[in-house]
Amino acid sequence: MAFAPAIVVSGLSKSFGPFKALNQVNFSVPQGEIFAYLGPNGAGKTTTIRILAGLLKRDAGEISICGVDVAQDPVFVKGKIGVVPDESNLYPELTCRRNLEYLGELYGLHRRARTLKVGDLLSYFDLADREHTPFGALSRGLKRRLTIAAALVHDPQVIFLDEPTSGLDVASARALRELIQTINRQGTTVFLTTHNLYEAEDLSHRVLILIKGQVAASGAPWEIRQQFQGLNLLAVNFSREIDPKPLLQACPAVLKAASENGAWRFEVSETHPALEQILAFAGKGDLEIKEINTVVASLEDAFLSLVEKSPESEAR
Repeated sequence: MAFAPAIVVSGLSKSFGPFKALNQVNFSVPQGEIFAYLGPNGAGKTTTIRILAGLLKRDAGEISICGVDVAQDPVFVKGKIGVVPDESNLYPELTCRRNLEYLGELYGLHRRARTLKVGDLLSYFDLADREHTPFGALSRGLKRRLTIAAALVHDPQVIFLDEPTSGLDVASARALRELIQTINRQGTTVFLTTHNLYEAEDLSHRVLILIKGQVAASGAPWEIRQQFQGLNLLAVNFSREIDPKPLLQACPAVLKAASENGAWRFEVSETHPALEQILAFAGKGDLEIKEINTVVASLEDAFLSLVEKSPESEAR
């Protein structure tokens, strides 16, 4: 038996006055997938989530979630989705337990089922020892955990995560990524927005890159990377610090230079001429090259290349 995709979007458009936030956006998300929806600020990511969640009307296009049109039956759709905004919408004065219980009441869970569900979520998200702590007193990482737990009170089939690890320390962000993977393994479809391209590459089955309201690329992370292998990247570790300007002037095959983790990362037009020119530059300047490697284009490289080729995104 074939299952309907979790999300299908066709021809989605939305304008705010003269500004076109979304322009004929098309994509589908199979059930059980982690789908990363990426783009620079102002690309239309949050607008898309607000439309999919039934919080904002679209100008044109068709949207179905779990096989049902959002406009025709918004109440049904809202019962199938959970939304975790970039800023939490829970009540700071209520305890962790009471926040979850209150949401359970709103979703119509009976008292016994609600009590069991809240207990399970507090335990699952490692918050049982904080059940009587006001939400406002939690650390940022624990607040994100409880906000995600709140979105799962009614067992949604699809969860929208808007910048879930933004502002978290390394350990909290890693723990939250592991929770997202666990939630997904249990069958929940995850629609993720993030500015952390390494996070998107690590977590997602497929990604879509949105620029100025239009789809610039979509597919599995490796498919998008493969489209940009022509970037020709070199990583060079010199024996001392250098000024990149003389190098760029002396090496015409080197198009761009960026310092990264103590090494230089060069985008080159052709690998062999660039190597010869860099070696010649180092020789003339009595500069030792400690290490040099070709680099496989990452999802971040592909993303930045797409952004640079497009007109500058309008802020909103």
